Amino acid sequence: MRKLDLKDSIGTLIFLTSKSMESAAECEIKNKLRLTSSQWKIILALNSFDGLSQRELADRIYVDSSTLVPVIDKMEENGLLERKLDPKDRRHNRLYLTKKSESVVDSIVEIILQLRKTLYKGLSKGDLESMRPKLKKIIENADKFTSKPKSESS
Repeated sequence: MRKLDLKDSIGTLIFLTSKSMESAAECEIKNKLRLTSSQWKIILALNSFDGLSQRELADRIYVDSSTLVPVIDKMEENGLLERKLDPKDRRHNRLYLTKKSESVVDSIVEIILQLRKTLYKGLSKGDLESMRPKLKKIIENADKFTSKPKSESS
């Protein structure tokens, strides 16, 4: 029977790297700003794209939109975001940052930038730059593969 080497697989290493970086950011931001992972990701997404729908926001932070409902409710209750009716479709809401959440954006960004310095220790700028196109190519190939009709990918 054939076996896969999962320990040193590129996919496993990419996954573990991503999870480790995310976990470190969650820990730092929770300790310093008292924001949950979902909250700071929502704040950063809305900082870049204010006025997203719940579905668009979910896509931007890579979660299922139904899991966002309680988080958005809590953030609205705490004054971190507000819902406004979509002027083009009054059945839907758009999400916007409040002054309160805008005030923590710079702190979130600074924590992430400092964390990157720590996590990238021992890697040169060249190392990091050479990784980007390779990782983007893997993403591109996976996206092409998953968008194929079923008969082509079987």
